[in-house]
Amino acid sequence: MSTRHVQMNARLLARYGGNVTLSRITPGVPDPEAPWNPVEPTITTESIRFIATEAGAEWVSQGVILAGDLVGVMAVPVTLNPTVPGDTITAGGGTYTILRAEPVHSDPGGVIHFAVQGRA
Repeated sequence: MSTRHVQMNARLLARYGGNVTLSRITPGVPDPEAPWNPVEPTITTESIRFIATEAGAEWVSQGVILAGDLVGVMAVPVTLNPTVPGDTITAGGGTYTILRAEPVHSDPGGVIHFAVQGRA
């Protein structure tokens, strides 16, 4: 992807995107010397820009996307790259679990843009 496209994507997210929180829970690693001790998971969160889009009628009619699903595009920071199913997005007072995340454009060594679908 050209630098021009990366800059254009960044401008679109800055202008039209809203702030959301992307989170990932990673299970803790048990201590091999004391595997019976509970281990707390690690939660990684990032504030990102997100542009909500409408779902195509063909996806809704096939039941792939349900009313109330969150569908849109986001730029993911390196710390949570790639975005994976099971990550969550908190937006507008609701939390959505990501069901689908597909890379759209990439900036080597930086941000990757994903089209995502999340469900409350």
